Amino acid sequence: MTASTGAPLPSGSTAAAGRDWGQWIKDHQRDLGLALGGVLIVAAAAWLYFTSQSRKEAFAAQALTKARGDAEAGDLPLAAYDLSQLIDRYGGTKSADEALVMLGQIRLVEGGAQLEPAVTALRTFVRGRHPGYILSSAWALLGAGLEQQRKFRDASDAYRQASKTSPYDFMQAQNLLDAARTLAIAGDSAGALKAYDEVVEKYGALTQGAEARVRIGELGGTVPAPGEQAPAGQKAG
Repeated sequence: MTASTGAPLPSGSTAAAGRDWGQWIKDHQRDLGLALGGVLIVAAAAWLYFTSQSRKEAFAAQALTKARGDAEAGDLPLAAYDLSQLIDRYGGTKSADEALVMLGQIRLVEGGAQLEPAVTALRTFVRGRHPGYILSSAWALLGAGLEQQRKFRDASDAYRQASKTSPYDFMQAQNLLDAARTLAIAGDSAGALKAYDEVVEKYGALTQGAEARVRIGELGGTVPAPGEQAPAGQKAG
């Protein structure tokens, strides 16, 4: 048979046109059933996974709310216990990340024997992948913990990382101020001046810019006027 153009139809087309699809389906009913069953199993597994994750996130959020309430009521030991349980049960959720940072904060407030576990946990946490605002908070807390341990240079590095990872200009400036301050405490006046200069250059219009100008003067550097940048490479007097 030929088409209207006179050209012969492809052999595959001829076979497909002449195939009894009803009979073909009957002959392959088992294979089709297995294939369809596999698709349904995968779809069901995906639905169960996402449903489970959604429920897990909801339960974790409820537990975090309770822990925050305990902390606001002044019961820090109970809040710490609730946060530890949350982290163990709902690890991998957003609330578990927030709980770990909050637990670190409580341990730093309690101090004493809780200080080292807090610093260790925060060091581990910041090596993972987390949203910027959570990671920035963890770096800032790590800086505070290291500062309590009088490891001022390490604290400065942590504060600088907090500045880099924060999505908010205000917190970027504040963490950079803390980085400069801990360098000054460590006796590194030149490094502190450089960090204060960076605050003025990047965040001069913010409150932290005004504070940085004051600290530059205290360290004997050249204080830039508002709207001006600090001299490059200035040294402490």
